[in-house]
Amino acid sequence: MKLILISPPFGEKGQKSIVAPIAPPALEYLAGLTKKIRPDAEIELIDANREDIDTTRLSADMVGFTVHTVQAPWTYRTADLIRARNIPVVLGGIHVSALPEEAMPHADAVVVGEAESVWAQILTDMEKGTLKKLYHGERLPLNNLPHPETGLFKSKYVLGSFFTARGCPRRCRFCAVNKYFGGKVRLRPIPEVVAEIASSKRRLFWNLDDNCWGISVPRSIELYREMSVNISGKYWFGMGDLGSLDHPRSEELLKWARRSGMLYVRVGWETSNPATLEYFNAHVKQGRNRIDAIKKIRAAGIDVMLFVIVGSRQDTEKDFEQVIRLSEDLDIAVRPVMMTPLPETDLFPEYAPHLLPGQAWDRFDGYRAVFSHPTMTPAEREQWLTRLWNEMYTLPKILRRLTKIGLPGFPLTHLVSFMIQYSESKPFRQNPEVFPTGKKTNPDQ
Repeated sequence: MKLILISPPFGEKGQKSIVAPIAPPALEYLAGLTKKIRPDAEIELIDANREDIDTTRLSADMVGFTVHTVQAPWTYRTADLIRARNIPVVLGGIHVSALPEEAMPHADAVVVGEAESVWAQILTDMEKGTLKKLYHGERLPLNNLPHPETGLFKSKYVLGSFFTARGCPRRCRFCAVNKYFGGKVRLRPIPEVVAEIASSKRRLFWNLDDNCWGISVPRSIELYREMSVNISGKYWFGMGDLGSLDHPRSEELLKWARRSGMLYVRVGWETSNPATLEYFNAHVKQGRNRIDAIKKIRAAGIDVMLFVIVGSRQDTEKDFEQVIRLSEDLDIAVRPVMMTPLPETDLFPEYAPHLLPGQAWDRFDGYRAVFSHPTMTPAEREQWLTRLWNEMYTLPKILRRLTKIGLPGFPLTHLVSFMIQYSESKPFRQNPEVFPTGKKTNPDQ
């Protein structure tokens, strides 16, 4: 049995402007799951962000794709070409789970939800020629999971990945984690997480948990302590909330996080507008004093980047300007993203009547304005986003931010932070044909 698993490119028309330095996590994990079920299977992994695909030369018993919304149009086109050669195609991932009826015409099988409970059946059905059109994956306990299969991609990557939990009890209106992975958090056994990281050949990792502190601060402390004792010479990044820093053991949490190799965390600030924050239903994860929480994290030698959503229908030009002030007042990196109502979120039904006509999903990339606004044109909002990146990510400002990182992180955190900040803004400097440039355009485009 030969399988080809493909990670589709991100962006409009399959453009390769943003090439993440992380090995596509879902594919490496799915390859590991396949090897656990069928040790003799031949597996080829393809990252279409880094290499071109000639569908006329693919040779496999089945081809699989995992699909985010922005990747859907390219995936559907490519899947149609592959199926025209009588090679079965299976589609899964968060977008397909949200819109299975949309995906079905482009696939022999569609997986809704998580793959672990159905992947063995899919492989058996494929061999027998009896693939079902739809498979529903269950949310299983996260025990005895396979390790990712590394080394199968042609490209070399700076980052690997690991996860310790799935699910989120919060329901931020712009996020789909609660719907896709469930509102109850499932935890992997700590020894299994530690063993996976320790056995990997990679040295730098991205933790894929929606909240790297976990829902339980004591559990996170235990995890980090075990990582620091049993793993050496490996480092990682994560995503977390600010509310966890209100916990009485927050200083202990940060101490062990840094000792476990944590260098950098992205947190959702979301907006500086209290009314909009409450509308997003994201206020509950911010904690009592988010500025103090940020100072705590940086003092521990872990740098912070804030995610901020701009361009919502409630926003005005003042909200864009506030992002620059936020970055300058805190001397902190801010990653502004355009409000993008994705179909798997609670926000989508409300924004659906305002979506601009004639758009494919590949414009839903966090950089484009995809809906009408009461006072600003799409072009004006895109110009504002580019201005934010260009004003906040000058070399002097990046260097000044590094001075705010605590000495426990010196010098590695400082070096990594510089590299992340510089690379984050690189597409805006180098790809004016892909990213908005501030040039006047048709307001309806």
